[in-house]
Amino acid sequence: MRTDEIIYSPYPFQDNYMVLLEMDNVSHTIHFSPQYNLYIGNNTKRIFSPSSLPSFIQSKLAMINSIAKEKWNAFFDSNSFYELDCYTHHRYIKNNPEFKHIGWQVSDSIYVIVLNEDELTQLKGTTVDTRKESQRESQENTQRT
Repeated sequence: MRTDEIIYSPYPFQDNYMVLLEMDNVSHTIHFSPQYNLYIGNNTKRIFSPSSLPSFIQSKLAMINSIAKEKWNAFFDSNSFYELDCYTHHRYIKNNPEFKHIGWQVSDSIYVIVLNEDELTQLKGTTVDTRKESQRESQENTQRT
């Protein structure tokens, strides 16, 4: 799979979203450091270092990595599958059904992380101020009476 062709992430899944995470190594002057690329929609990719990766992603990734890649029925060659193959969760979680709402490993460097709407909104950098929404509704109701 070529990551420049990712167009479906985040993929709707029941009341959640399946988001592709690509783990890459970036060369620094002295060492290599992991980099996490999250594909969050509208041709948008968020790039995180290990220290900037949100804690809700870190915990899900740690749980996924606690299981051997072979148990995920993962691909061994990153070029032998398409993006839509990543979202066929039955292929990956048949040995670990409890991961249906957490995520799974697709290949050496590709993961699917299952996020709820609030987590996805946080990654996109948008927030909904429920107080403003409530005030607006209250004002509309007052005007009607």
